[in-house]
Amino acid sequence: MDTITIVKDEELILRIKDDADQDSLLELIDRHSGIYHTMVDRFLSGPTNCSDKQNFLEDKSLAIYNSAINFDPERNTKFPTYLANDTKWKCLNTLNKRKKFTQCSLSEVKSEPSSENGMTSMQEQEVLSLFKSFVKQECDEKTKKVIDMRYNQCLNKTTPWRIIAGKVGMSIQGTINIHNRCLSQFKKVSNYV
Repeated sequence: MDTITIVKDEELILRIKDDADQDSLLELIDRHSGIYHTMVDRFLSGPTNCSDKQNFLEDKSLAIYNSAINFDPERNTKFPTYLANDTKWKCLNTLNKRKKFTQCSLSEVKSEPSSENGMTSMQEQEVLSLFKSFVKQECDEKTKKVIDMRYNQCLNKTTPWRIIAGKVGMSIQGTINIHNRCLSQFKKVSNYV
């Protein structure tokens, strides 16, 4: 009677790293494809992620191979856990990249840029200048400092709340409350927002 010996994942990975053993790689892929598919399905489900999901599924063998090469048994984790976490982070990074760079067709591109609320960039600049003049005339010094730091210190970017809070000497929530209170006062007197 033949006995079946089950080789541990760590031994298979060692064979892959040292000897480039194809049989060990195929065995590892066969064992852990389910984990890989589960993580891809969990994080790339939905109709908007269809192409990314298909790309991930096509690259399954390469992804499991790369995870095996990068796996370090000294870190006191098992390979299935490492593979699941590695796959999860790759999926999340793909989603984040797509959020940063939204794709659109050429027919959707307009000659004049507009924001999400339908205002053109000229209208946004006008509202921003009205808001800045409102702040200069109507707000106290601490509010002026918060608004100035939020909108005027970085070119084309807003300053993070934690930096503003540190410089003003308040909590992050306190600076957000001052900012939001000023915005609501501006909205009451303005017909733009």
